[in-house]
Amino acid sequence: MIIGAVFIPSAPLLLADVDVEGLLDDVRAASIELLSEFLPDAQQIIAIGSADQTMWFDDGGVGTSKGLGGVADYAIGTGSAQLPLPLTIAAFALSAAGADQPTLALSVGKQTTSADRALIAKEVTDRAAEVPTLLLVVGDGSATRTEKAPGYIQPDALNFDAVTSAAIAAADFQTLVEIAQEQADRLWCQGLPAWQVAAFAGQHMKQGELVLETAPFGVNYLVASWRPWQR
Repeated sequence: MIIGAVFIPSAPLLLADVDVEGLLDDVRAASIELLSEFLPDAQQIIAIGSADQTMWFDDGGVGTSKGLGGVADYAIGTGSAQLPLPLTIAAFALSAAGADQPTLALSVGKQTTSADRALIAKEVTDRAAEVPTLLLVVGDGSATRTEKAPGYIQPDALNFDAVTSAAIAAADFQTLVEIAQEQADRLWCQGLPAWQVAAFAGQHMKQGELVLETAPFGVNYLVASWRPWQR
C-alpha cells in the first residue's frame, strides 16, 4: 500500500557537499523535514527519478557528487550499480532524514510514453501491495524561466510550471498525466517522467500539499507531498 509520496528537486546543489555556499539551504531543509514526517509510517521506500533509461535498482546502488564539485558518495541499499543524479539525490535525502527502511530505486526513461509509464506504475503498486510504502519522487520543473537558466528562456515556461505545480499541489493525477512530454522536453523539464509514474501509481491520493516552490536559477524546484487521506 502506498501511504504517501514526497516530491523533491533533482538539483545537484541539493547535495550538501556540493552546495558549499548554502544557496539551497532552504530547499534542502524543507525536503528533509517533509521526508522525515512520512518515514515513521513507511516500512518500505521506492525512490523514483527520471533518467536515460528505465531500470529497477532492486539492490540499490551508489551515486556520487564527484564531478559536480562535491566529494561524497551516496548509497541506496547494498548494490554497486551507478545511480543517476535524481536517485543520488534520493540517497542523500534519505540518509539525511535518517531513513533505515528497505529502499528500492527506479529510474524512468525519458523516452517512455504515457502508456509505458502507466505500466511502470503498475509495477510500483505491485511492489508496494503488501508493505506500507512511501514514494520519494525526485525531479525538477522547467529550466527555461530566465535568460540565465540552463535552457535560456521560453515564453511558456512560467505557465507550464504553474500547471504542473498546481497539479502536484492538488494531487491532481489526471492533469499531471496529460502533460505532453514534447513540451517538457522543449522546456528542459526533467521531472515529468518520474512525476507521471508517481501520478499513475498514486491515483488514490486525496490530499496534496505544496510546501515550497522556488526558481533561483531559472529552474523550478518543488517540495510537495501527497497523502491518501485528508488531514
